[in-house]
Amino acid sequence: MRFWTLANFFTFLRFVLAPVVGAFLVTRSEWGVWAAGWTAGFAMITDFLDGYYARREGNVSDLGKIFDPLADAVFFLVVIVALGLAGYIPLWLAVPFLARELVQHVYLRPTAARFGVVLAAVFWGKLKLVSQAVVLIGVCISEAISFRFPQFLPAGRWINFLMFAVAAVFSVGSIAPYFRAVAKARRA
Repeated sequence: MRFWTLANFFTFLRFVLAPVVGAFLVTRSEWGVWAAGWTAGFAMITDFLDGYYARREGNVSDLGKIFDPLADAVFFLVVIVALGLAGYIPLWLAVPFLARELVQHVYLRPTAARFGVVLAAVFWGKLKLVSQAVVLIGVCISEAISFRFPQFLPAGRWINFLMFAVAAVFSVGSIAPYFRAVAKARRA
């Protein structure tokens, strides 16, 4: 199986786009949040495309099963830290997302691999990613509007916080199937 398939290209593109979106956000400008929102939207499309092309071309691989969720995690964590550094959200909001990704990628995936199991994406993980994408693009839109209409800034920031709280619940909750898979692998 070839390494540089179209599916893997789209996966690795998210690693490249993460610091680009982060750089747009830390400009703390209207054009920066619009550019971040559009670029993040494109990055989310690449997440769909990598899976689509992997299945269509018969290139679903263990490498893709590992790097696709890792690309998603790196992308979102870089962007959430950039949102915090830019002052659009409290930086501590990154903690539940960071904790979840560390547990999944540093503990659960390697543990499963020791038992010969590759943890592929599950429905709850995809729901987590969709909620994170909606939140990220929503925050960019909210902040862009606040540049034009500063009177909406307090309400926008409150909405941003609530959106992140919901995404945090999905994020932390979505790890349960991975714990179950590792527990099942240990019993086998």
